[in-house]
Amino acid sequence: MILDSINQLQSYESLIPGMAKIMAFLSGCSDQMENGRYEIDGERIYASVFEYDTVAPEEMKWESHREYMDLHVPLTGEECIFWAPVDELTSIVDYNPGNDCEFYKGEYRQVLKATPGLCIFFFSADGHKVKCHLNGSSHVKKVVIKIKTA
Repeated sequence: MILDSINQLQSYESLIPGMAKIMAFLSGCSDQMENGRYEIDGERIYASVFEYDTVAPEEMKWESHREYMDLHVPLTGEECIFWAPVDELTSIVDYNPGNDCEFYKGEYRQVLKATPGLCIFFFSADGHKVKCHLNGSSHVKKVVIKIKTA
């Protein structure tokens, strides 16, 4: 997992495939974007823009992905994202290659406060529980970019 300022994305160009295309896409993003899917580089890199109200952590499941890494970029609001290594979580729904997702239960290692101006990379070894709040709900709009790794 990497948590950093959105202004530091160029630092990851040598590590993350397609970072130049990702940065170009993000430079045009705003809270006025329509929700939906946006192709950046075909099926290799694409983005989803969506919004929701955060919920209590017990309402959400842990998840991880194998074929794509996630890049979460909040546009508005504030959410808590729980993080733990996948090998410390217990699978409760087997991996589904159709949606590249496996679900888990378990305890967190870190709580990340996701706010505009930050970006968070989640890799295949990173379990994450999103859409959460600790002190009251917040309306969130964010971009999640899927970057093919397999």
